[in-house]
Amino acid sequence: MDKKDKRPVFKKWWFWIIVIIVIGGIYGSSQQDKGTVISSNGNSVSDNKKTEKTNFKVGETIAFDGKEVTVKSIDRDWKSDNQFIKAKDGKEFVKVNVSIVNKSDSELSFNTFDWKIEDANGAIEGPSATAFTTNDNLNSGTLAINGKKEGSVIFEVAKDSKIKIHYQPSFWSNKKIVIEP
Repeated sequence: MDKKDKRPVFKKWWFWIIVIIVIGGIYGSSQQDKGTVISSNGNSVSDNKKTEKTNFKVGETIAFDGKEVTVKSIDRDWKSDNQFIKAKDGKEFVKVNVSIVNKSDSELSFNTFDWKIEDANGAIEGPSATAFTTNDNLNSGTLAINGKKEGSVIFEVAKDSKIKIHYQPSFWSNKKIVIEP
């Protein structure tokens, strides 16, 4: 005779194992990752230990999640070579040149939309549609092991606004770094 367990699902032992695994996964992925600054000579400033630092400066190489990310330059009031591409009144284009190196042991995705800009009012916005008109745009793709991609992301902000650049490589994660000029 086949006896079926008629208890509700939440009273079964395997249900609670799944709940614990899911909660652990959510909690673990919600922890903000801290980057390690790599000096210009390639040595880790913090002896390869993760630091509590989440804000960085232009030119610093930040190592986290198997990648090295560098904001190489920020060009305020950038002008397009295309005469029809102009910033709106009271705004300016900001061109951010970035470099990403895959130091992990698997392929790594990159995307223009991983980058955002914060203005003086605290509004955090994605790239301008102009970002795709430059011949050196970052675009999106995959990096092979030890692969490198350098490119630019264009933003539009209020003229002379104090800015911060945000890099968050996954929509599903709270892991991010902030770069200040």
